[in-house]
Amino acid sequence: MACLAGLGVLMRIRIVCAVSTGLLGIVGASGAQAQEASAPTAAAPAPAPDAPSHPPEVAALVRAIEEANEGDLSAEPAAELQRLLDLCARVEANGQVPPIERGLLASALGGVHFYLNDYASAARELGEAARLFAEGDAPPDEIAGLYNNQATVLASMGELDEAFTVHSRALAIRKQIEGGRGKATSSSLFGLGYVLYRQGRVEESIPYFRNSIEQQLEFAGADDPLTIMRMTSLASVLGRSGREAESLIWARRAEELGRAHLGDEHPTYGIALNNLGIALIENGSYQEAIPVLRETLRVRLQTVGEAESGTAISLRNLATALKMTGVVEEAEELNRRAIAIFEASGETDTPDALGYMYSDLADFAARRREWTAYDEYAAQAMGQADARLGEDDHNRAQVHLYHADKLRQRGMVAEALAIAERWVPVMRANLIAQHKDRLWAEALLINLRGRSGIEARGDFDSTVAALSESMADLGVSDRQRARDARTNREAALLLFDVALALADDERAFVALQLANISDLALGQQFGDAGTGADAGGALDLLRRFADVARQADELSARQAAAIEAREEAAIAALGEKLELATAERDRISGTLASEYPEFLARYRPRPVALADMQARLGADDVLLAPLEGDFAGWAVQVTRDSFAAHPFDLTAMRDHVRAIRGAVDGAGGGAPGAFPLADAAALHGLLLPGGIGTGQRLLVHGGQTLASLPMGLLLTRSYAGPLVDAPWLLRIASVQVVGNLALFGTGRSKPDAATEQIFAGVGGVEPPGDAAAGGVQLAGLFRSGRPALDTIADLPPLPSADAELRRIAEALPGDGDLLLVGADAAEERFKRADLSRARVIAFATHGLVAGQLRDLWEPALLLGTRDPASGEDGLLGASEIARLELSADFVILSACNTAAGADGSAPAYSGLAAAFAQAGARSLMLSHWRVRDDAASSLSVGTVRRAATGMGKAEALRQAQLALMADSGVPDAVHPAIWAPFVIVEN
Repeated sequence: MACLAGLGVLMRIRIVCAVSTGLLGIVGASGAQAQEASAPTAAAPAPAPDAPSHPPEVAALVRAIEEANEGDLSAEPAAELQRLLDLCARVEANGQVPPIERGLLASALGGVHFYLNDYASAARELGEAARLFAEGDAPPDEIAGLYNNQATVLASMGELDEAFTVHSRALAIRKQIEGGRGKATSSSLFGLGYVLYRQGRVEESIPYFRNSIEQQLEFAGADDPLTIMRMTSLASVLGRSGREAESLIWARRAEELGRAHLGDEHPTYGIALNNLGIALIENGSYQEAIPVLRETLRVRLQTVGEAESGTAISLRNLATALKMTGVVEEAEELNRRAIAIFEASGETDTPDALGYMYSDLADFAARRREWTAYDEYAAQAMGQADARLGEDDHNRAQVHLYHADKLRQRGMVAEALAIAERWVPVMRANLIAQHKDRLWAEALLINLRGRSGIEARGDFDSTVAALSESMADLGVSDRQRARDARTNREAALLLFDVALALADDERAFVALQLANISDLALGQQFGDAGTGADAGGALDLLRRFADVARQADELSARQAAAIEAREEAAIAALGEKLELATAERDRISGTLASEYPEFLARYRPRPVALADMQARLGADDVLLAPLEGDFAGWAVQVTRDSFAAHPFDLTAMRDHVRAIRGAVDGAGGGAPGAFPLADAAALHGLLLPGGIGTGQRLLVHGGQTLASLPMGLLLTRSYAGPLVDAPWLLRIASVQVVGNLALFGTGRSKPDAATEQIFAGVGGVEPPGDAAAGGVQLAGLFRSGRPALDTIADLPPLPSADAELRRIAEALPGDGDLLLVGADAAEERFKRADLSRARVIAFATHGLVAGQLRDLWEPALLLGTRDPASGEDGLLGASEIARLELSADFVILSACNTAAGADGSAPAYSGLAAAFAQAGARSLMLSHWRVRDDAASSLSVGTVRRAATGMGKAEALRQAQLALMADSGVPDAVHPAIWAPFVIVEN
């Protein structure tokens, strides 16, 4: 269970909540909330000029009250409380101290109670202070400030109805003072939004948050730390509501403003960075999160040091992202540092934190098969969970179930089954049927029962149905699916494993697809549903569905709370609203299914039955579906009349892939070195032990580490001769990647033959240069980071790009071609172009993967910008690509690294590839590594020219590759680094 243990405890740096300003501690992309409030204080109003002098005894008491308010109430709150209570007794006995001064004393008492964690007394004293201020005709802003403080403390206590009432009093006063809008009004609006959010009325809260930030920007400015904090909180609430795309926008904006106005020495900037990193992780954008979280850690170390809990949180979050992308050694070291800090400080943010973190250490040991160390860490994990969590806590159950899964992997099935039988019922009792963690727990129990000889096929089918429904649920956003994908994949692997053990090919094939569908979901992280031109009215319906689904979910949660509180009137009213929302949701879902079936098959694929898949395959087709687990891998092969699953050694496979990638990476910048022929032959033996026949088509579906290689460069037998005569797989078979089995062989997703075939070519962009000399420029801000212009300038020029695009245009029939070359390819000009009718689109520019350049936080294509005032940064990111409106039959990314995922643990063909698929592209031609300019031109033009004659795209690419190998005019053309980088991805 390598993936699950890292996701149980994403941590937010707690936001210090200054109650007097109304800053609330909503943090993180998932809506989790943490709050630490500073003591409530109220500034003393200046006495009127003609105020009468007090008698000596009263004057002495007033001075004592003023001194109490000027002192540090937090230093020794218990002693301070006794002094203030003594002072209260003297004031009460005197009976002549004016109301405002008595209000100041009550305010100080409220502060001391706050520091003593006696929030009920704090709220009571703050309310009394406000009453006394009003009695004494204090300035209205002082009265409103006390109401604001009282309401914030009430909210922290969970007294939400009363908090809403008191915040409303403050808002009414502040609106009157500020003419309806202002900085203080913004604070009260935010407080009211927070209370609604806490009440589960998320949809109602959002307008308050939006209005608050709008006024905060207007009256306090973008450089106010409070502005940045509130933006981060809004991002959290939007994420909670299912608006993940907008959530990420606000998280990025908060980070941008923090960097621009506060700098990396301000702790608030560290908070904004951390929460952006969390937003990216919870959106499934693990690779994009890593540079953000590295910067977060640097800032935290600089601002608070190694020993602080905030630094431990940053260490933990970075470790989570690294682990999810396969960088386990560094992740383990960071996790150890975080545990040491938490154990020394006693601060862990959440009670389940250390249980999950020790589970991670146990998992790292298990990966190395160091079972003695594993047992030690697993015992600590379960001990932490048992000590800190209740018997019915699903987090406690999950830590125990992680251990059960490791016992299963060690062959200790009986012991694992006993644990699963004990703790899976806890997961069922606490989580809904389609919750990812419950589905995984159910799959684990099915696996263990099946391996123990207990009939489990009925449970298998019901869990598969729930898992499939969860993945296809229209109410689940793309980003939520990305967040769930790792856990869903682990559940599918457990089901696949037991189906193989039972020799049940049908069920094994369905489980295999669920694992791969979860991987595809990881690529769908940049745009909610995409905006392909062929989607038509489906997108409007889908957006309406999402709105209604959010309303129904919120109403359901509120009704559950009302039932628990036995509020009969609320139960009935909410029930009526829920019934209407549910009916509308079902109506929209039915309309989508009946009117837009192809859109749903692309957007939310479901597994295909084995017999159905076999009927779609041609006589010469071989479907290869590699599946990589934690400790084992399988090469599944399907033909029209057979199904076979061949296990292979994961370590050996990854070693072969590493050797081959080492020989081809970087060759785009110079002459390639020796090629590991033995590894290419051995990898072929692992994946295709029975070989493949001449003239067959190899269809590749899925894969993680293996998705980083084009299969055409495998060797069909052992060979040690010159490369020119090597028995490459490509010589006998074409290779095509199938992204979506639900669409394969159905005849869908094909362009209208009567539609005009328009070509659009984009590229010829030179790296940044002198603007006066006509060089392409990059805007100062890029996404949520500033690109290192010197490293972008180091990218090699692409002298053949212009000619390549023109040659592709010449190879295609028809007129009306659109060429955006050089300056015309600038991002602002590209976005104004109408690409909706283009059937073939080619990009000949640099493709950049996240992390390739400093502060490049999502995959992008280099386009440049000619107008810094345009608001464009010159880099067309995946999130922008996913929102294009395309209906292209073929998109060619003749650019560097465009097929690359993050690494071996990345989803297959993620980043730019998935973004173009979401935008509506039906097939893609992508590169796995940096391609030399002359080779890219030869392969892209050759493929398009052959495909234009009616040849299949995979065969067209194969013929272009064979032609390039034989071209003596191209240096090193026989080396796979030159001829093999491209792959065709269909559907």
